[in-house]
Amino acid sequence: MNLLLLDPSEIADGRALLRGRRAGHLHRVLGVTVGQTLVAGRLGREHGTATILEVDAERVVVAYQPEPEPRAVRQRDLVLAVPRPKVLSRCLQHAAALGYCRIALIRSTRVDRSHLLSHKLEPTHIRQHLILGLEQARRVQLPSVDVFDRFKPFVEDVLPGWLRHERRFVAHPGSHAEIPDEPLISAEYALAIGPEGGFVPYEIDALTQRGFHAISSPVGALRVESALSYFTGHLDGLTRTRRR
Repeated sequence: MNLLLLDPSEIADGRALLRGRRAGHLHRVLGVTVGQTLVAGRLGREHGTATILEVDAERVVVAYQPEPEPRAVRQRDLVLAVPRPKVLSRCLQHAAALGYCRIALIRSTRVDRSHLLSHKLEPTHIRQHLILGLEQARRVQLPSVDVFDRFKPFVEDVLPGWLRHERRFVAHPGSHAEIPDEPLISAEYALAIGPEGGFVPYEIDALTQRGFHAISSPVGALRVESALSYFTGHLDGLTRTRRR
């Protein structure tokens, strides 16, 4: 836990009482002591600091102090074919840590229908893993997540109003186009990633017709969570190149 993430409802008069997972981590793993200051933040609000006021095996009390100015948030979107349940948990953590603000989980042709019946798609489970990702990367903005059980209605009816970025990419192992070399104009973009077998030709065509550029990795086909990290890292590298 690299960031102590507090829900706004937990804070009263500048203080928060913690129990459960976070309190246990602070006490047993980090070994915090009274007076120690930690990197913290309010979910959906701003970053700040938390000073330990009380600590024992069951509870931790902190005083929270927000930063005077909120940090800029990149508005980037992720379209992700629903992976196997165990992989989904990792992908949610990765997506939150990598700074995606909006996530669409879709059932494409190669996604088994049973994946949409998993308890790991329940809102409480999704939120839990998004929070873990935010804590890891020291972020405070909780991504929104929507689940769509059919590809065609999503692409035809939802996607046109859902998209907000001109730069759109779809990771496709069958594509001959690698990630472009030119710097990106903006750090905000949309990325679509299919199942481990990739999107079928119809789905690739439907996405490219809506402005998505098919890109592939020179190292070959990647697992879903690896593709998410790989392509995000390379696209982010292009935005940093432009800023230099």
